[in-house]
Amino acid sequence: MLKKKSGWLSIVALMSILMVVSPMNVFAAESENTTRVNQDVTVEIRDTNDLATLSDELDRFVQLNPDSTEEEQDAHLIEFIKNGGLSNNRIDSRGVGDYLPGYGSLNPAERKLALAHPVQAVKVYNAGKTATNKTIEVYGQNGWQDNSDAFRHCLWNALMKQSIGVSAAEKWATAHEYNSSGVDKAMDLHNNSIGRGINVSGQSTANIVDSVKAKVRDGSCRRIINGSLVATDGSGMK
Repeated sequence: MLKKKSGWLSIVALMSILMVVSPMNVFAAESENTTRVNQDVTVEIRDTNDLATLSDELDRFVQLNPDSTEEEQDAHLIEFIKNGGLSNNRIDSRGVGDYLPGYGSLNPAERKLALAHPVQAVKVYNAGKTATNKTIEVYGQNGWQDNSDAFRHCLWNALMKQSIGVSAAEKWATAHEYNSSGVDKAMDLHNNSIGRGINVSGQSTANIVDSVKAKVRDGSCRRIINGSLVATDGSGMK
C-alpha cells in the first residue's frame, strides 16, 4: 500500500510541477517573440530617409485624425513600420544628417529613442531640417566647428525644446553625440545646452532665430580654433 500511495503522490507532484512550469514557458516564449519583433523594428529605423518617410506618414495620419493623441500617433507609426512601411526608402532628399555631423545613419542611441518615441523622432528630424536651412540663410553655409556650426546646434535644440519639451530635447541631443568625443563633443553639448536655455514659449521661428543669433554674437556659444574651445562672435552672419 505504501508503494501505491507513493506512486500516486509522485503523479500528483508531477502534474503540479507541469501546471506551474507550462505557463512560465508560454510567458517566456511570448516575451522572446516580443523582443524579436522589437529588434526587427529597431533595425528598420535606419536613417534620415526613414525619418522623412515617417514624417510624411504622420502628416497623412494627422490629417485624417486631427484629434488623435501623441500616443495614438506613436502606435500608428509603429504599426506602419511593422507592416513594412520603411522597407523601401521612397524619399531621397537632403535631411538633417547632411548638415549635423554624425547624423545620417542613426546611431544605436538614436534608433532606440526613435523606436520608443517615433513622433518625437519626426519632430526632431523636422527641427533639424529647419535649423540647417536657417543656418544657410544666416551664414550662406553649414560649416563645421565654426560660428555657423554653433548657430545650427543652438537653433536645433531651441526648436526641439519648443516641439517636444526641454527634457526630451536633451535626451535626443545627447543621443546624437553617441559617437562623438573630445573637444568637438564638448562644443556640441555646450551649444546644445545654450539652445535649450532659450525662451521659446509662444515664440515664432523668426523670433527664436533672432535669439540664437544673439547668443552666438555675445559669445555664449562655442566654436573650435586651433583645437581649443573659443567664444563665438558675430562674424560670418549675413
